[in-house]
Amino acid sequence: MRCALPDRMVLTFVASSAILAACAGGGSNVTQSDGGRGLREHGVAVPASMQAAPSPVAADLPGLAQEVDSKTARAAWIAGVAAFENGDVRQAAEQLKVAAAGRADDPYAHYLLGLARARSGDLDGAAESFERSLALDQTRPKTWINLARVRMDMKDPAGAVDAAQKALAIDPNSADGYHQEGRALLALGRADEAESSLVKGRELDPANGYVANTLGLLLIQRGRPADAIAPLEAAKAAIPHVAYVRNNLGVAYERTGRLHDALVEYQAAVDAGDTRNGLKSLARLGPLVPKDTGGVVVAGQE
Repeated sequence: MRCALPDRMVLTFVASSAILAACAGGGSNVTQSDGGRGLREHGVAVPASMQAAPSPVAADLPGLAQEVDSKTARAAWIAGVAAFENGDVRQAAEQLKVAAAGRADDPYAHYLLGLARARSGDLDGAAESFERSLALDQTRPKTWINLARVRMDMKDPAGAVDAAQKALAIDPNSADGYHQEGRALLALGRADEAESSLVKGRELDPANGYVANTLGLLLIQRGRPADAIAPLEAAKAAIPHVAYVRNNLGVAYERTGRLHDALVEYQAAVDAGDTRNGLKSLARLGPLVPKDTGGVVVAGQE
């Protein structure tokens, strides 16, 4: 199962009794709504009010247009922002690449290009854009957080820890910063530190389903499924249609003997699109549970 940058990353833990799928990225930052919030923060929510970019100096932008006049850059910026807001991230990336070449000294242009590239699957390009944005302005924690997320997707958890900690140095109350730090520490095998980071993130933002899911996953991996139920139920309440959340909760229920409840969650994971882990779990657990599952229709038993 793959999921977009909240969570294009899939972290799978295999045990004798269940398959655990997790995607903790995120998607709490790289979203259309983030683009909208960021645009409003930067005073560019209304394209007509945007100022024309200065004449570009783009010769040092690898992979970007080399000569872009201010009129072309402004038109590309408006088109790219519109495409991003409409969810067409590939078109947004193409337009914002031109715009960033014409706004070479604008950290936000490179940041938004990084978001579009990340969501379209261009991880190398996304990292390059976030790093260029940070070279111009190192004070925005969201840029560091999204760089951490991309580095995790690039299988560079050490780099992700570094980026997340830089975000936290700027904003020590960032739940997203602690989430990315926790994810990266978990990938490095530093489970105690990861748990501390994720607990802190959850304390700062109890409604953040992605933080709660990752904490629940860690607790299951550490052999504490009973402790995992509360954060995973919170994750379910916050993001009920995310398949890996429902699958992880199913695993926690199964390992604590709540088999009927586990079947409900595995079926919900299948309904949400997890036709790999969810179906495997249903096929394994279904024969062990009486067919009267309290109204649950188990896949393959219709």
